[in-house]
Amino acid sequence: MQKIVKHTSFFKKNLYFILAVFWLLLGLANYIFVEGSVAILISSLYLVSGLLYSWLAYKQKDRNTEYIAWDDEKLILARLHQKPKTYKFGPELNIHVSNYHLIIKAPKAKGDMVELKGFLEEDLDLLREKFGKQIMA
Repeated sequence: MQKIVKHTSFFKKNLYFILAVFWLLLGLANYIFVEGSVAILISSLYLVSGLLYSWLAYKQKDRNTEYIAWDDEKLILARLHQKPKTYKFGPELNIHVSNYHLIIKAPKAKGDMVELKGFLEEDLDLLREKFGKQIMA
């Protein structure tokens, strides 16, 4: 299976982890340095938010890359923090590669459009070689 991967910044890849650390540290700092019953309540809410973001970061750990993969039977599109979409090749599936987008026209309005900004030019050449049809944008 051929696969091209989009370069994604550190902060986009690790967004949920960064937010989890931020809310946990804020909750601990508020609990340590601020006195009063309201401060304990607010610290608890910050800590719960941090724990929720930690859980979300754990659940999304396999979905922190953007890529386009294909073989002889299917095309897989994976976007950042989303479940990958799979399209099986067939006569009803139309795929076009323009200068800036990959356009997939599938039956029952299940098509998609992917921006190609961020992929390496060598990888885009592989994509154009496979799908050959080009629409000038």
